Amino acid sequence: MAEFVEKRCEDMIPELEQMERIKLFDKNEIRGIAKKRKEYEYKIQRHTKCKEDYLRYIQYEMDLLKLVRQRRDKLGIGQKKSDIDYAIANKVNQLYTQAIHKFQDDVRFWIAYMKFCKHMRFHSSTSRMIGRMLQVHQDKPKCWHIAARWEIEENQNIQNARQYLLRGLHIHPDSRLLYADSFRLELDEALSKVGDSEMKDEKSDTVATGEDTMPDELKRANVIYLQAFKRIKDIKFIIELLDITKEYKNTEKLQNKIVSDMVQEYAHEPLMWDTMAKRELKGLVQPSSTMEVDSSEQSSLRDRISLCNEVYQTAVKKIKTEEMWSLYIECILEINHDTGSLPNFKKKLLRNALSQAHQAKKLREKYYLQWINMLNNEKKDENTQKKLLEVLTWATEALPNSVNLWQARLRYHVILGEDDNVATVFAKATKILREKALPLWRMKLLHVQAKSPEKTEEVFQAAMQGEPAIARDMKPTYVEWLVLTKNIQTARQVYDNLCLQPPSCLELHKKMAAMELMQPEISLKNARRPHEMATLQFGKSHTDVWMDYINFEMNHGDPKRVAEIHRRAVKSLDSSLAEKFVTQFSLLKAKAENSMESTVSTS
Repeated sequence: MAEFVEKRCEDMIPELEQMERIKLFDKNEIRGIAKKRKEYEYKIQRHTKCKEDYLRYIQYEMDLLKLVRQRRDKLGIGQKKSDIDYAIANKVNQLYTQAIHKFQDDVRFWIAYMKFCKHMRFHSSTSRMIGRMLQVHQDKPKCWHIAARWEIEENQNIQNARQYLLRGLHIHPDSRLLYADSFRLELDEALSKVGDSEMKDEKSDTVATGEDTMPDELKRANVIYLQAFKRIKDIKFIIELLDITKEYKNTEKLQNKIVSDMVQEYAHEPLMWDTMAKRELKGLVQPSSTMEVDSSEQSSLRDRISLCNEVYQTAVKKIKTEEMWSLYIECILEINHDTGSLPNFKKKLLRNALSQAHQAKKLREKYYLQWINMLNNEKKDENTQKKLLEVLTWATEALPNSVNLWQARLRYHVILGEDDNVATVFAKATKILREKALPLWRMKLLHVQAKSPEKTEEVFQAAMQGEPAIARDMKPTYVEWLVLTKNIQTARQVYDNLCLQPPSCLELHKKMAAMELMQPEISLKNARRPHEMATLQFGKSHTDVWMDYINFEMNHGDPKRVAEIHRRAVKSLDSSLAEKFVTQFSLLKAKAENSMESTVSTS
């Protein structure tokens, strides 16, 4: 192996000498390049081959080639390209070839090599490699897709691309990717054969004579579509094919065919109705007698929106699901984004859709919230406020487990200053939501602090006696409030009690530790207590409680205690975390030592 590597390295010497001679690199840089190449050569010649070694070597050579080109541009050096640039490119080409031979099962190498060949314009190499790739990976539709795209984009050979796709579909008759590729290819080919005027003439002749045949130019695309429709029973894929046809002019006949088949085959699918409604909105041609709505030609925006709405109205009567209603409302919301035209008409349709979905018990939380937001943004009069309260009540009754809806309802009463209703809604919501009601407790707390500060203690006590999860999350806030409104002594007494009450709360200890450090005179005894409690309750599973304790002693307490805390941490933490803690401590110690050295040198 060593002899082979040495021979390879010797073969590279002329190339390196040329680099130095024309002053692309200096002597030290050349020595570094030679050393690096030698290391990589030994790695790829090992008995056990490793993919990563090839990938790293290839990346090194690509980076070297990039650097060579940058140096040429910067220094204005144009000579010896064949001896240097092309030699590096050929080296990468050889490495890819070797890697692909060694690791044929890894598609990444094939794809990366094709990208390289495209970049370097090694077209003949790629064409040979595509044939080999398909022999090895014919079981992967993605490879047939790649081969076809190469023929279309790089070789401009439509016939070869078509053959690859047809062979791929023969092996993978249910591949959506290959059907979509073939369909797009045939549409591209159809519209490249004839001009727009000829296609229009064909279309007008067909309509005039009442023939239901597909234009000749679209027959290949139609055959691909029919096969796809037969093999793949999925409305999403058929809609994808329909969307592809919309990218091309003069495909109305094919679009009508797809739409007609969708209506017949997928009348039970919400997405089919959604697609049909949006086609009405865009004014796209619809096949006659496919929908149970008036499909006479209309051109105005109002007419298109009305026809779109009619399709949805028909749909929700046939398909009484939450998904169907959601698609309907989503489209009407999108229509309402444009407020420049017909704003009142659009809002009316949205209000009706939301109200009907609520009555059908199919309205999702997000749409209740949008309905509420819409009413909040309207002119504040008695009727609007009445309607807003009605919708809020409907929403919380329809979806009683929604925290967001209860928040919106509670906020409504808080803004209006209706204290009795605030209390009633809060009591009802917390009873239903239980441990999920924390946002409502926080809202109630802010409301009481603003309106009746003397009742704040009462709210905290109620929270402490409520759901364990609520009590746990409110503890830090309670301690902080005591420090800010009363004194640290009161907070310490309450903390001593709360920290022993289950469930344990890590944030409580952190908050109390922070409060102690905010005092004008820090009491080390009291400041240590939160750290001691945190390590006792969370010392097995949290490295940060030990690091916080160590930081406290180093910065505010007694640094001599650090060794003992370190020993306790290593003993207490789970084995997987103990190693992490040791690393964190080492970094902290090194940082402290560097800081001390810097201070001394400055002095």
